[in-house]
Amino acid sequence: MEPEAVSDARRWGAGAEEIAAIARALGGCGEVRVWPQNRAALDAFLAAATQWRTAIGLRDGRLATLWVGLDYAGVRVALASRGIALDRQTMSGLHVLELAAREAMNGEAG
Repeated sequence: MEPEAVSDARRWGAGAEEIAAIARALGGCGEVRVWPQNRAALDAFLAAATQWRTAIGLRDGRLATLWVGLDYAGVRVALASRGIALDRQTMSGLHVLELAAREAMNGEAG
């Protein structure tokens, strides 16, 4: 049986790469629970997962993809296509998730 987060990602229409990344991130930890007040922000973040702006830069003397942040014009389209309202609270939570994800993807979290 797959973890609930993976099956949720499938249900929400995440792509194969995103689903594989979620499964890797879980690393066998099983079920992940989300507090109800954070659910809308997480749904929005997952819906917007393909809307990242990137740049190319140097990391350790090698070219690397740098994750800049979400492209909010694209985010609006992605959310609208899934019927997700972007109210003030959801936007705030989405921004928190974006910053944490950007740090992790750029190797800054730790």
